Amino acid sequence: MRPRHRYRQERWLHTRISENLEDALKREARRRRLPVSLLVRNVLEGALDLVEDLVETSLGVARRSQDIARAASQAGLDEIYGWQELILNRGAACARCEVELDAGARAYRGLSDRAGSPLFLCPACVRRLGPPAADREEKAP
Repeated sequence: MRPRHRYRQERWLHTRISENLEDALKREARRRRLPVSLLVRNVLEGALDLVEDLVETSLGVARRSQDIARAASQAGLDEIYGWQELILNRGAACARCEVELDAGARAYRGLSDRAGSPLFLCPACVRRLGPPAADREEKAP
């Protein structure tokens, strides 16, 4: 949270408010024994601080959620014993790099002994797995 700075030369802000809001502000200012202008300033500063805190907290939650999703996706990849090439009938996302795979695109579905949502890899991520074992044996000296 950033520190609040009071400036020597404060500015005036004029705005139109409803009669009901004016009455509520005056009641609250009397209750707190503050001038209405100070109450309004405090409310505005508090609201802006609250919004800033909410945005920062939301961004943190979003980052942690993405990290958890990546970890879960990687854990799911550890359960895969093979990849079957196919043409997608509907869109999906690559489980490793998260690139969007459109309907009609070539993709590879993970084969696993466990039930669950299917995992797909894009051709680039499958190539990163390395050459098939047969190719490695042929190239060995």
